[in-house]
Amino acid sequence: MKKRRISRRDFIYLCIGGGLLTAGYPLVRAVSQSRNVKKERAFIPTPGNTLGPFYRKGAPRKEKLFDATSSGVPLMVAGRVINTEGTALAGAILEVFHADAEGDYDMRGFNYRGEIPVSASGEYRYETVVPGGYGGRAQHIHYVINASGHRHLVTQLYFESDPKFEGNPDRNYNRDSLVWHRELIRPVATVNKNNATYSSVSFDICMEKA
Repeated sequence: MKKRRISRRDFIYLCIGGGLLTAGYPLVRAVSQSRNVKKERAFIPTPGNTLGPFYRKGAPRKEKLFDATSSGVPLMVAGRVINTEGTALAGAILEVFHADAEGDYDMRGFNYRGEIPVSASGEYRYETVVPGGYGGRAQHIHYVINASGHRHLVTQLYFESDPKFEGNPDRNYNRDSLVWHRELIRPVATVNKNNATYSSVSFDICMEKA
């Protein structure tokens, strides 16, 4: 049996039918761009979330957000700041702020507010306490991130252990109407070290290029 050869015209028709070609858009360019998009999107950008009314400029640079009078469950948060190519954003400016254990924000001082140092490898970490929920809101920490050549990002970190989610954040995350993305709710580990117990959360930030 002779093998049927596909003519150039038939090949073009097949490409058009499969959506590979549009007017003025060569196949080579389509394939090349598809590969570039996959490369650029190796890491998924962190979803945004509302800033809220309690942001204050001028928070000091620090890694410990509470003082000796603070109460609540100690919390360690750590992660990396990268872009969609996986490149560490060492020069990123990372601000965080949140309510205290009772659900109140410090609007006079800078308790539970700070600019967090980001290392050359994009790593950051800070110590605080687990924030309290208030009104209809789940426990959360606000993030404001800026990095040269990248889109400004405002987002929030939530906790799988939050009673608001009743042990099932997959099903109940929208009980707070401002929790728009399930992936912002992170697992919480309990750590016992040096006769101390604290909660620990990992939260990586991935930014898009401008």
